[in-house]
Amino acid sequence: MRRSSLFRTDLLVVVAVAIVYFLCAAAAIAFTILSGNVALLWIANAVLVATLLTRPATERPLHVASCFAASVAASVALSPYTALAPVFGVANIAEALIAWALLRRFNIDARLFLSLRPLAVFVATAGVIAPLVTGVIPAAALALYSGADPWVVWMSWGIGHGLGMLIGTPIALLVLAGTTYRDQSAGPAALPRFTGIALLLIAVTSLCFAQTRLPLLFVPILPLIAATMAFRVAGATLGVFAIALIGAAFMVAGIGPLQMIDGDEAFRLQFFQFYLSVLFLIAVPFATMIAHNQRLAASVAVSEARYRLMANHVSDVVLTLDPQGAVQFASPSIREVTGHAPESMIGKNPAAMVHEVDRERVREAYRRVVAEPETVHRFEFRVHTATGGIRWFETTARAVRDADQAVLSVVTVIREVSHRKAREADLLRQANTDPMTGVLNRRAFQDRIDRFRTDTPDRPATLALFDLDHFKQVNDGHGHDAGDAALLHFADVLRANLRVEDVIGRLGGEEFAVLFPGLSTAAAMAACERVRNSLQDARIHAGGATFTITVSAGIAPVRPTLSSDEVFRIADAALYRAKSRGRNRSELASG
Repeated sequence: MRRSSLFRTDLLVVVAVAIVYFLCAAAAIAFTILSGNVALLWIANAVLVATLLTRPATERPLHVASCFAASVAASVALSPYTALAPVFGVANIAEALIAWALLRRFNIDARLFLSLRPLAVFVATAGVIAPLVTGVIPAAALALYSGADPWVVWMSWGIGHGLGMLIGTPIALLVLAGTTYRDQSAGPAALPRFTGIALLLIAVTSLCFAQTRLPLLFVPILPLIAATMAFRVAGATLGVFAIALIGAAFMVAGIGPLQMIDGDEAFRLQFFQFYLSVLFLIAVPFATMIAHNQRLAASVAVSEARYRLMANHVSDVVLTLDPQGAVQFASPSIREVTGHAPESMIGKNPAAMVHEVDRERVREAYRRVVAEPETVHRFEFRVHTATGGIRWFETTARAVRDADQAVLSVVTVIREVSHRKAREADLLRQANTDPMTGVLNRRAFQDRIDRFRTDTPDRPATLALFDLDHFKQVNDGHGHDAGDAALLHFADVLRANLRVEDVIGRLGGEEFAVLFPGLSTAAAMAACERVRNSLQDARIHAGGATFTITVSAGIAPVRPTLSSDEVFRIADAALYRAKSRGRNRSELASG
């Protein structure tokens, strides 16, 4: 029962589309054929294209066949070229099929008037290519049948059919595409507003075309823009269509500013077609841009509401800062976490709250966030709370860019990690991590390599040994606090420049090691060079002193045939070679 009802409904749609196609074709033949040529404005094919874009695939053969029959019937009933009715029918259906196929080729569907790229493709394919390709058929037929100039027929067909496709397709989609183009039709004020703008457009256009004294063709643009701003695609297309109907009616009657043009009827006809094309290219792209911007604004509003909801109710602190580091927004949770009122943070730089030991490191990290807006940055630091306590925090930060790719702001999510740090301290007491830098110590790092070799013996890996250059001079010249700051900074550089799966360890003193699972020696060398360059370009601040430090690296492959001790020995030899060759360099193991 349900299947039978669906079949009847589909058949009714096919019949309805065919009737509309016939009426549009008949109206074009009856009212828009001037100077013994083809139609001034052929909208019928737009009905078929819109139908092919919106209706199921099973209906398309029926629509093509029924519209072909409707085209032939309209030509037989009203065209002065009755004998050519089948030829015109073939050209009409071929034009619609070519336009539809090209739109499908570019993955464009019924939403083509909602963004500029699909609109441009539609204008090029359906408004230009398809009419000009199929216009060869009627041009040749009329030249043979009545001796008409094929060039004139071809141009008239291309312009009239292309213009009809441009104007008629969005109107047909308004009916066939559901609520895609009618999202502003709801509401009590929509109908009075639509009626008022429609009456204004009709009145202004009628006054413009009802007189022959002044060239007032620009005047209808004003109510057309008003219709476009109020109802976007619907207002633009219906407005252009109304101007086309009113202008054509007065033109057929021999009245209007077009009569002021010095030329024959065919020339004035072509100018009117050009005029309608200009109106379309003014109104419809403008409507598309308005629709696109409103969708963007709605999306931004939703994102902003979601962001505010999350920021106001999550326990993590959310900060938005300008590129210089001043707070633009602070979530209410900052009061619970640090004791500082969110409103008191606006316009201030939160670096003043950071512990003195971490302050310069945090500032440098923030500069990296601004300098690398495409990257998400994570770093840890200590903060002085309003009650005088010190807590550990981890921040995840990323810069936000504007349309010109300039950094507009930085969004950070800050989470207290004091409990995690306490657990890490417990692990440190168990000798699993280095107490200074938080990376693995020598024993834990050695265990990690052994476990990697056991669990994934066939997976490639590379070992890199790092040694800070002239580290003793840093301690002797600036104090052990500076040395600690250098170690901490180098550990941060390693974390920032390496992958999550890379294993970092401190072997003792200023010596570090990194296991690169899955990386060749060449890829590991590139990573080490990235670390080395990042370190040498950084300035470290500690205890009132500012200094730089470099690092040397030795790199060796982790092979199944070598023990971990042998891998360490080979990498250490490469590191020694880097030191002997002037330091601040990376060396691959030989052989």
